[in-house]
Amino acid sequence: MPNEKTNNTPDEPMSPEPRFPRAAVDFIDALLSIQRQRFEKELGAAPAHAAAMHAATNPPSSMDVLAESDSFLGTGWSDLGRRRDGTAFRWMGRIGTLMCPVDMREGSQVRIEGAGFSRRRHLKTLSFWIDDKPIEGSISRRGFNRWIFEGSIGAVPARPYSILRIQSAGQSRLAVGVDEFVSVAVSRVAIQSKAD
Repeated sequence: MPNEKTNNTPDEPMSPEPRFPRAAVDFIDALLSIQRQRFEKELGAAPAHAAAMHAATNPPSSMDVLAESDSFLGTGWSDLGRRRDGTAFRWMGRIGTLMCPVDMREGSQVRIEGAGFSRRRHLKTLSFWIDDKPIEGSISRRGFNRWIFEGSIGAVPARPYSILRIQSAGQSRLAVGVDEFVSVAVSRVAIQSKAD
């Protein structure tokens, strides 16, 4: 019986598929090897990835964020400032937002501590929102120019995070000769699930 003609030399193993040249088979083997290595790395990282996904889809039931914290993530805030007593704060323009990775499906309590205001009227006109829902609550003044807002957040659909929005009807120049316009200063935001 005559031998079939192949591209393989006698010392070379035969291609698994005689129609493919040896170079194509080597290329496919290399791709499969890279894919296997990538799969093994991803499989090794699966517990860490699963934990990260769990944290994103199952956020904690509370948060307590100080102005100087790396978790104070949002828009509309000044650089960090400090009062004489060391309290850190961030001035807000007309609107300030903060990302809140908190589970609010059962509703939550919110407490926002302020470290100052540029005009008393800005404090009186503040409104507070979580996503697009208003937060009911009240503001009380503490000391010379500190203030605290305490409110109640209704049930919010499950999501990795919500956006807290603080809004003022206006803003004023921070100081004479300073080209910065602000309304209120915030030092701390705490949100606690009503289920806890």
